[in-house]
Amino acid sequence: MSESVKRVLVAVVGIPLIIGSIYSGGVYFILVLTAIALLSQNEYYNLAKISGFRVDKILGMSSGLIILLLIYLEGEEFILHFLLVATLLILIVEIFKKEASPLNSSAALIFGIIYPTLMIGTLYPLRNMGSSGAELGLNIVFALIAGVWVCDTAAYYIGKAIGKHKLIERVSPKKTWEGSIAGFIAALAFLTGLKYYGFLPAIPSYEKVIAIAVIAGVGGQLGDLFESLLKRDAGIKDSGKFLPGHGGVLDRFDALIFAAPIAYIYLNIV
Repeated sequence: MSESVKRVLVAVVGIPLIIGSIYSGGVYFILVLTAIALLSQNEYYNLAKISGFRVDKILGMSSGLIILLLIYLEGEEFILHFLLVATLLILIVEIFKKEASPLNSSAALIFGIIYPTLMIGTLYPLRNMGSSGAELGLNIVFALIAGVWVCDTAAYYIGKAIGKHKLIERVSPKKTWEGSIAGFIAALAFLTGLKYYGFLPAIPSYEKVIAIAVIAGVGGQLGDLFESLLKRDAGIKDSGKFLPGHGGVLDRFDALIFAAPIAYIYLNIV
């Protein structure tokens, strides 16, 4: 079976599952989100291990699961308390281990609880924004995901076609300024067009739609670059092989891992 066929099959199964869970919200969405978050966290810890860091996956991923449970139970005010408890526990455990590089290993383990788990977990409260079935949140999450996808697609194809000026060569040698700018413009045009034609009725203003587009176009690309930095440090091409033809789960959701918390912060402040 060719890689192209594998990519299509994964998309045929995965896209309806994700869209359906977002539309349904509640327990369906948190279950899909938890699967994405923990699979991504596992791949991050694998990258950390390849890069020479010693991490306790069970401790890190169980902490990530508890954070997602707190998010689902709308206990965001307890997340800081739990992060402090988890951090203290990790540092205390490190005292009794007779292994090298305790600073690097504990830092990598603690960081994995936040990236990607907590960061992508912010999609759940975004989905619940508003009242009456959270139509506002539904529109926001769909807009954010669509903006990230359009940006990524346009950046790849246009960058491949006309890209000449390297964006950050030491991080990702194939990414170009032309592709990056094209991706940003495509996300902005696409979401503005959706709003104009009435597909984002619950988002109250063009200002917020444009803000989401900017977050998707800039924040999403920063997320992609950060994950490229991790993979480059580990000396590997893909974060995993969980999604045939696509690589790892972290490879598919790296942009959203950055865009989601930025959107969450923005929409809770403005």
